[in-house]
Parts: sequence; structure tokens; C-alpha cells
Amino acid sequence: MPTGSVPKIRPKDLRQWLEEGRPLQIVDARTGLEYRQGTIAGARHAPLVEMPVSVQRLELQLDKPVVVLCLSGHRSLPGTRWLRARGYEAYTLEGGVMAWKKAGFELNQPVS
Repeated sequence: MPTGSVPKIRPKDLRQWLEEGRPLQIVDARTGLEYRQGTIAGARHAPLVEMPVSVQRLELQLDKPVVVLCLSGHRSLPGTRWLRARGYEAYTLEGGVMAWKKAGFELNQPVS
């Protein structure tokens, strides 16, 4: 996986993007168990340990920003770097799902 820093998005800013209906793609890079326990609405599962296959399966669009999330904001970094190295406008959710919940935002059951 590529190294280096990546752009981050704060939970409140992601929430605002979602409320505005901004076209974006959310990739949940956590384990299957973590994902099934709840995720951000619209997130699709692509475990970090299965990249790049899991991302290819999602058929992400290059013209829409991608937000990668994990539990605490650390596992999403390599996934975000990997996507940016392939031309995607990708961000990592700062603080991950834990920060999302701490900000008072809800998680939804994933869509199969």
C-alpha cells in the first residue's frame, strides 16, 4: 500500500455533504463483523485486508469523491492512499466510526 498523508474529512463535514445530497461514495474498510454492526448510510463494504479486489467489486466512479471509513481512522488511511494513487478524490473519515458516533450521528444496518 502507498504511504504518506491523506486528506481527512471530519464527521460533521461528511454529515453536511450527505444532507446536501453531494454525490459521493462511502467505502467501509472495516471487518465484516464491524460492518454488520452498523455503518454510515450508503456505505459499501470493501475490507482493507481484501483490497484491491474488494474495491474493484464496487466499481467506484472516478468522477465522484470517495470517503473511506474504519473504526478509528487508522485502517482507512492505506485504503485512501491506494485510491488516491489510482486517481480517485479520496478522503478518510477523521476518527472513523467512533468519532461519527461520538458526534451523535447514527449508524444504519448495512444494505446487503
